[in-house]
Amino acid sequence: MWRSKKLPTKRLKLKGFPKEGLSNYHQQYAEKFNQLHKALHWLLIISILANIAPITSLPICPNRFYKLIHLCWIFVWYACFACGSYWEFVIVTLEKVSLDRYLNAIESCIYVVHIFVIMLLAWQWRKCVPKVIKDIVKWDLESGYSIDCKRTKRFIRNQLYLVWIFTCLAFFFDMWSHKCEILKSVLSINSYVMPNIISCLSFVQYYLVLQGIAWRQRKVTENLERELFHIIRPRQAEVQRFRIQHADLTNFTKFTNRTFQYSIVLLLVGCFLNFNLVLFLVYQGIENPSMTEIDWSKWLYMILWLAMHLGKVVSILFFNQQIQNEQSKCLVFLNRVSCTDNDLRETITHYILQMRTNVRQHVVGGAIELDLKFVTALLVASADFFIFLLQYDVTYEALSKSVTGNITKT
Repeated sequence: MWRSKKLPTKRLKLKGFPKEGLSNYHQQYAEKFNQLHKALHWLLIISILANIAPITSLPICPNRFYKLIHLCWIFVWYACFACGSYWEFVIVTLEKVSLDRYLNAIESCIYVVHIFVIMLLAWQWRKCVPKVIKDIVKWDLESGYSIDCKRTKRFIRNQLYLVWIFTCLAFFFDMWSHKCEILKSVLSINSYVMPNIISCLSFVQYYLVLQGIAWRQRKVTENLERELFHIIRPRQAEVQRFRIQHADLTNFTKFTNRTFQYSIVLLLVGCFLNFNLVLFLVYQGIENPSMTEIDWSKWLYMILWLAMHLGKVVSILFFNQQIQNEQSKCLVFLNRVSCTDNDLRETITHYILQMRTNVRQHVVGGAIELDLKFVTALLVASADFFIFLLQYDVTYEALSKSVTGNITKT
């Protein structure tokens, strides 16, 4: 797992804790475990129904019958989604002009692959997710971190509200843009709206984990500051313990980004294509006003998609940047420490080296570094791709006119 040291239960046994100490430890563990599940209860239920989390995330569903039911639900849902995407391509996408048809087909294929990856991970992690939750509880118990249920629930509620607002607006604008043609609207919602709802819900889990890591890093830094500045004789053992806790959180960040890396890459590619497609359609509408005839439904729908895709990309980068900011604050704080104790100075030096070491915990796909600087790279790539679309459109239009002229002459 992501922990860099042995579990606390093993150390307790080695130290020979009395039965009263063990029972007290298990009681505290049970309380923190219940607090964590209480804070995550509704998110876990929604995630299980949306097939983005294994049913073993809930402690009341451990047996094979529930796992089999959930596997059947995943298979049926994905089969219906894949069939709907195919018929949407045959009935709707093939009727569009050349460039729109190609880009929409590629985007739909990316969504099909992305949803498959999300659901495959949800099934593969049926054994690992309970262990990760237990490791989080053990880390909290060992470090003395108390879960703020109200703050966690508020964070989840705000994220789910955003997903709900997008869902309602997307359904409304999709029906409006297709002039209430039931078949086309249903196929479009299945192929484009539903995959984005699923991915948004999946990334709510990702945002919550990263935000939780940032909260815990802040708490460790506060404890370290209290130890070094508010105690006359700072204890080397405590500073060493805080250093190990920071290392655990760094490993957990790397573990989280590696778990979500394929989903992140597919999301970035899908958002990149859709963002440029919408910009290109906006350009066409401005260049040829007669093509749009002030179709407000399509314009508002495009604005909604732009906001949604930008929101997902910026959120991924923002929550990773928060963790990096907390690490930077801790590093600045450590550089201001001065002490005369050689052992303590050596521990602080190791702490600083650890915080400066780049272990690539925010890198996905082996090349994409998740920080706000990545927005600049995306904008440059988007500008290049947009120029390519313009050149393709001009060439396609010129060839079409040339072929039409030749046919007229003959």
